This record gives sequence, structure tokens and C-alpha cells, in this order.
Amino acid sequence: MGTLCGLASAAIYTASNSFLRAVNDCDVVWVSAVKAMPTVVFMAPWLWLMVRRGDPLFRSWQVVGMVAAAGLGGQLIGNVSFQFALSELGVALTVPLTLGGMIVSASVLSRVFLHEPITLKAASALGVLLLAMVVLSLGAQEAGESVSRGPANGSQILLAVGAGGLCGLAYSVLNVVIRYGVVRGMPLATTLFIVSITGIVSLGAVSWWRLGLDNILATTGDDLLIMVLAGVCNTVAFLALTRSLQLTSVVYVNALNATQAALAALAGVVLFQEALSSWLLVGVLLTVVGLVILTRSRSVPVVPREV
Repeated sequence: MGTLCGLASAAIYTASNSFLRAVNDCDVVWVSAVKAMPTVVFMAPWLWLMVRRGDPLFRSWQVVGMVAAAGLGGQLIGNVSFQFALSELGVALTVPLTLGGMIVSASVLSRVFLHEPITLKAASALGVLLLAMVVLSLGAQEAGESVSRGPANGSQILLAVGAGGLCGLAYSVLNVVIRYGVVRGMPLATTLFIVSITGIVSLGAVSWWRLGLDNILATTGDDLLIMVLAGVCNTVAFLALTRSLQLTSVVYVNALNATQAALAALAGVVLFQEALSSWLLVGVLLTVVGLVILTRSRSVPVVPREV
């Protein structure tokens, strides 16, 4: 069951990313705002049951403030950057680029703030993941041209590569804070609810300012449905990953999580006709190798993406 939940998480995350890729012509902030809504819908009944049972929703206002601040960064920086990178580079390249950035950033942050060790094998894995990010970046121009179906703007491509790395950093900061809060008694449902509400309010306000009410209401029903489905898949994938962690080891879950890079490349090439370049193939392979090496280390951060 742990294996099935881990594989299901990777597959459903890929579905979420594919839905986001399908609306890459929509405003990146508005897409991110709508994607945050299903998590609130999923978590609200859970919180209501906790209240009915008399369980505390949180134990420390300080931790609530930390989660809200990290959630704001994860939403405004992480989700918006990820959606921008998807629109410029496609899903095949963006996902392994972001995944590598998340693992590297999380390892460093966990060492600095949570005092978790980085073993020699972990350091080797991080080196491979950094190399993977460099290789993927070299294929960014070709990926951008396949997404735009024509000449790609070099500065936009460079900005998108930076956005992919920045997204990984923002996600890892959020997840380090989530782990810090959960260890100190913050229920997972409360944590996800705070992060999602923060996203809806902040991203919704920015969307209103950028687009205006008329343009927001002009969103087609099909596009809106796809955005909501992306959010639903994102939430379900996170819950499946959490269940997998409860049933099996962190090492094993990370190995299963590595399949996200390969699935994203497959989805990009097959569903969206993105470029299957040698840079992409080598970069995805290095990402998988880096994650597999990491599973043999005693220092194994798990970096779920739920924002």
C-alpha cells in the first residue's frame, strides 16, 4: 500500500502539472490563485471535525505566523514562478529543474535550520542534482522554441530558468517550515488550510489588481475547470504522499518520488509535443540518479509540493 500511494502521488502530481501546462496561455497569477482553492475545500471539513472532537487547531501563534509567512512566499514566489516557467519552458524541463532545486535547497535549509546532517553520499547526490540543473538549463532554448512553436526570446528563457530554480527554493523554505510546525504539534490540516487561504487572498488580490474583475470573469469555463482540476490533483497527490510516508520509509518514498521527473518528461513530449532533446534526456537521467543516490544516504529530505 505504501508503494501504491507513493507511485500514485508521483502520477497525480504529473497530472496536476499537465493541467497547469494546458492553461499556460492564462495569467500565471490567476491560475495559481484558482489552484489554491480546492485545498481549502478539502481541509475545511477536516478542521470542522477537529473542532467537533475538541482537538486544538494549533498550539502556537508564533508557528501560525511562520507558516503564514512561508505560505505567502510559497504562493507568490513558488507557484507563480512555477507557472511562468511552465509557460516558457514546458512541463518536461520545468519539473525536473524545479525538483532538483527543491531537493538541493531543502537539504541546505534542513542542515542550517533543523540541524539535520548531510552525509558524504547526500553531498554527492546534491552535486549530481546541481549538474542536472545545469544540463537542463542548456536545453532551455530548444524547449522554449518547442513551447512557443517558433523563435524564443533569449531573455525570457533565461528568466524562466531562474524562475524554475527560485520556485524550488520557495517550495523548500515552505516545506522546512511545515516540518518545523508539524514537529511542534501543528496539525497538518491546519497547516495546509493556512497556506491555501494565504494563497487565495494574496494571489486573488494581485489578480484583481493586474486583470480587473471583467478579465477575471472572462475566464472560460474550460480553463477554469482545468485550473480547479490542477488544484484537486495537487491536494490528492500530497495526501497520497503523506500516507506513503506513514506506511513505508522516507528513503523508499524518495525513490518513488524520483519517477516524477521521468513522468513529466513523458507527459511533455507525448501530450504537448515538447522537444525531446539530448539535454532533456541527460538532465532527467541525472535528476533520477541524484535522487536514487540520495535514497542511500542517511540524510534524506522529503520535499512534497503542496502550496
